[in-house]
Amino acid sequence: MVQISANPAASMPDKRLRTEQIELLFTHGPSLLFGNTLGVLSASLLLWRSIPLRNLLLWLFAIVLLTALRIGMMAAHNGRFRHRLSIDGWGVFFIATTAISGIGWGSLAYLTTNSDPLTLAAVGVVLAALTGAAAPAMGTLYIAYALYATAALLPFAVLCFLQQGHLAFGMGVIALCYYVCMLIFGWVNNRFTKSSIRLRFENMALLRELRVQTQAAETARISAESANTGKTRFLAAASHDLRQPLQSITLLADTLQTETLSPNAEQLVASMREACSSMGELMDELMDYSRIDSGAQQAEFRSFDLSPLLIRIEAEFSPLARQRGLKFKVRHRPLRVLSDPRMVERILRNLVSNAVKYTNRGGVLVACRVRGKQVLMEVWDSGIGIPSDQQEDVFREFYQLDNPERDRRKGLGLGLAIVDGLVRLLGQRLMLRSVQGKGSLFSVALPLDTTRPVAHELQRRTQPLLPQNISRVLVIDNEPIIQQAMSALLTAWGCKALAAASLEDAIAQLDAPPDAILADYRLLEGRTGIEAIEGLRKHFNLQIPAAVITGDTDPHRLAEARASGFPLLQKPTPSGHLREVLARLLNPAPAQV
Repeated sequence: MVQISANPAASMPDKRLRTEQIELLFTHGPSLLFGNTLGVLSASLLLWRSIPLRNLLLWLFAIVLLTALRIGMMAAHNGRFRHRLSIDGWGVFFIATTAISGIGWGSLAYLTTNSDPLTLAAVGVVLAALTGAAAPAMGTLYIAYALYATAALLPFAVLCFLQQGHLAFGMGVIALCYYVCMLIFGWVNNRFTKSSIRLRFENMALLRELRVQTQAAETARISAESANTGKTRFLAAASHDLRQPLQSITLLADTLQTETLSPNAEQLVASMREACSSMGELMDELMDYSRIDSGAQQAEFRSFDLSPLLIRIEAEFSPLARQRGLKFKVRHRPLRVLSDPRMVERILRNLVSNAVKYTNRGGVLVACRVRGKQVLMEVWDSGIGIPSDQQEDVFREFYQLDNPERDRRKGLGLGLAIVDGLVRLLGQRLMLRSVQGKGSLFSVALPLDTTRPVAHELQRRTQPLLPQNISRVLVIDNEPIIQQAMSALLTAWGCKALAAASLEDAIAQLDAPPDAILADYRLLEGRTGIEAIEGLRKHFNLQIPAAVITGDTDPHRLAEARASGFPLLQKPTPSGHLREVLARLLNPAPAQV
């Protein structure tokens, strides 16, 4: 960073300062010559009849010749002869011509020797006007102005003192005082000019440094964004690749649960299923936090009903709460809000999951309350509570209460950090009230939508029923292990499973359209499951029911998949959710009990 010196003179080389002063002299040169010309005309008119014509013409000739010399000098400096002299040489040239000009004007006093007081006063006025007007311009280089003012004013003051009478003496005193004042004024103006030059150069240096730093900051920003994007892409790719085998393990574990097993094998399958679920949750947390941290996550606001979300939360967490010996209550109420449904679901899911994990006795309550034009979405628990000095820390990433051993069953410590980030993206504020040892309350305000009606009957669905007849379900996935796992699970559900790796593979195997299609979004050679579904529909000229399954977490890819209009399942897909979607595909209306 450029530092501005406390002493400006020390912060700038004398050579550079002098160069700028001399350049300013030549910049002001035309105005000096214009003032000089006006002075010549004024003096000629005043003295035309007061001094001998011959003396006046000689003086005029000398002044005009000197003026022409100065004009030529300035033209040479500004033209092709500029580099014939050094800057100091041009400075000496200017000072010399200025001093000679001052002598020329000073000689005017001798032309008016023995003149009447009125003529003397007129000459004094002309000289005072010239030296006063020249002070701001010539003050740029003080020696030039000092020589000019001395040569122009001192001879007139001396002449006044040599004249007889009090009037001439008084004019001499005035001229001398004016001369001293103009020297002081020129000196002050010179100091101000030099300070301005120094300040301008220091500002230019600061501006250059600022540009360098701005460029460095921009480079750092681009590098950071690139690194952030690379990190997000890496996590997305790693998440996709990890979700593939995880999906297989999950489906195989779900298939095993349909078989008759020994108690020991049943326990092993349940443990395997729990491990798969935990791994899926951890990957979801990592990807959610990565998208929030990189700014890739954007809210998509729309009106939606909270009731289906509350039903899903109740169905998902009630069994887990019962396993822990907790009461779990969801207060349903038909309400519509204006927000991002996926973000709201993620916020509520994380808060409820956190409450169940950290509650050992009592229970958890999920409620929605109307407060004016807002809906307060609240999660109460009777858990361990949060000490007041840690209530801000729990929203930091990887921070966990009561988990020094980093028990994976309690997550990564990203749940509340994700909640806080999502709430901020929604433009809201997460509120927390907690008493250590007694429990906590987390609440988020959502805008209430009163413009659209909501259903007043809340229907809870049991496990969806598949058709009694054997349905032919086509699985399109380029991973053999996924084909095997999906086929095994579909067979256990009473379906006839068909598997293909691509559109061409499916067409080669099928002699009749399947009853439903489950296609992976990302296939080989840059193709997608959506293209495969549309290709099969076109081949059989039939709108075959279909759903898309993906392990992608990239928001753009997910947006493309959702834009297709097909149901979208995220890997690893729970068997219950997969069965529910398949039931909707195979039945004209969802089966309900």
